[in-house]
Formats: sequence, structure tokens, C-alpha cells
Amino acid sequence: MSQGTVVKIDNVLPFSPPGFERIYSSKMLIDVYNSGSEKIQINHGTLKAGCKTEGAVHPPPHDEVYIVLSGEAVLHMDGVDYDIEKGSIVFIPGGTFHALTNKSATDDFEIITVWPGQPEPGANEVYDMRKETWGTTYKEIESL
Repeated sequence: MSQGTVVKIDNVLPFSPPGFERIYSSKMLIDVYNSGSEKIQINHGTLKAGCKTEGAVHPPPHDEVYIVLSGEAVLHMDGVDYDIEKGSIVFIPGGTFHALTNKSATDDFEIITVWPGQPEPGANEVYDMRKETWGTTYKEIESL
């Protein structure tokens, strides 16, 4: 059985896909590599002011949940636009296209994303790139 894990978001090294360093960063908080959790994955995402994501579709059964921590954005989900802000919780079923546009020109948009289980290769492009680049999915700033 795994032991409990405490992660301080500010101590986690952010990862940005190549070419997106000034657009989006991702901090893996809980997954199999840092906590032994095989049943849940939790990530912190920051979409920089005035930026947008290209969007993605994660294959079923990879549902995703967003918990908005700060900022305002437009969530483009399956052809419908939703205004989301701090306090919003979003459910994105596996197989659903989704993208974000930060509504602010000055403030970052921050979310927690939650996935059931661990994604198989190809299910989450950012997760795969981080693992390939670092050899793991989790790094703390002081471990550099």
C-alpha cells in the first residue's frame, strides 16, 4: 500500500512543451512516479495571460476534471464556449475536444486537472513529453 504524499505546488518544477514556454506550464503533483498512486493523477496548469491552448482530445476512458484556482478563461468544449473562473469545476468526458483561451491580458489562468488512473502512452501528449524529456514526470525545484 502507498503512503500518503504531501506536495507543495511552489516547489514543483514546471514543464512546458517545446515552443510553448511562454504559453503554458504544467506541474505534475500526484501520480505513480511521486506517490505510487495508480488510481489518480493530479496536475497544476498555468495558461499565461492573453494565451490559448491548441486543444486536445483524450481517448476514452480518460475523463478529465478542471478545478479553476484563479483567473478567467473561455473553455471551448465540443463546439460550445463556456466562461469559467475561480470556483468553476468542469467535467470533460474522454473523447471530447477541449481548449482554453485566457480572457485576461495581464493575469495568468490557473487550474488543477484530475484524471482517473494513469494515462497510457499517447493519451496525454504533455505527460508523455515530460516523461520523455525528464525520464520521470515529477521534479522538485531544489532537486535540480
